[in-house]
Amino acid sequence: MKKRIIFITGATKGIGRNMALYFAKRNYIVIGAGRDEQLLNEVRQQLLTYSEEHRMVAMDVTKIEEVHTTLSYVLDTFGKIDVWINNAGSFQAIGPTWEVGSNEFTQDIMTNVIGTYHCSSVVTQAMLEQGTGKIINIIGGGSRTDFPYGNGYSTSKTAIARFTENLAVELSDTNVDVYAFEPGLNDTDMTMHIRNSEAGKQYLSKVSELFAEEKDVAAPVWIERILDDQVLAFQGRIITVDDEPDQLLETLDERQDYRLLR
Repeated sequence: MKKRIIFITGATKGIGRNMALYFAKRNYIVIGAGRDEQLLNEVRQQLLTYSEEHRMVAMDVTKIEEVHTTLSYVLDTFGKIDVWINNAGSFQAIGPTWEVGSNEFTQDIMTNVIGTYHCSSVVTQAMLEQGTGKIINIIGGGSRTDFPYGNGYSTSKTAIARFTENLAVELSDTNVDVYAFEPGLNDTDMTMHIRNSEAGKQYLSKVSELFAEEKDVAAPVWIERILDDQVLAFQGRIITVDDEPDQLLETLDERQDYRLLR
């Protein structure tokens, strides 16, 4: 099969949905995952307008048995997995750390960190067996700077950056590549929740001022650069949607710890 198989978690809305539709227009077979059956069907119908090969599947990243089952389905159906994007995310705990609910904070950690671990650990084994593959972990605001009143999200996304670095080093003598990508501020249900919720209005009101709609398209364009091996030297390092490949590589020549958590 000449077409590359790309799997995207959290593909029913926001950045994940944008990426699914973007790559469906290119020479990829897209398998998107999510939990909402209605949204899964909506995106499925959109994908089918490009090709009947595309799929949308129900999967909860916090349940590793579902990840195993889903990957088995992909391998049985297509015989390989070329790209896996860990995009599913949660940002529920908004406000002072001592006031946010334990359930909301835990949900952010479980979806963002444990979900990324579940998917990465399972798909890495498959990619090692087939001898090649790329994993892209989506990080976010607070990964490189402080993010008060968004501690659950910020802490979890920072953890993903370190997780990516560690995994990349572990895989450095293989043909499995791992990247951390920060997609910028996109028009998603998550940012809508931040802008419209009472807690968001009170503690994160500046989000609306930072909003940049054009990032919706820029994120998948940058991911395609990663998939086309334009920044191989940045495996395990943080890449942002505002970067330029040549500038990244030039700076890396000067600073060997560039875009690592130090």
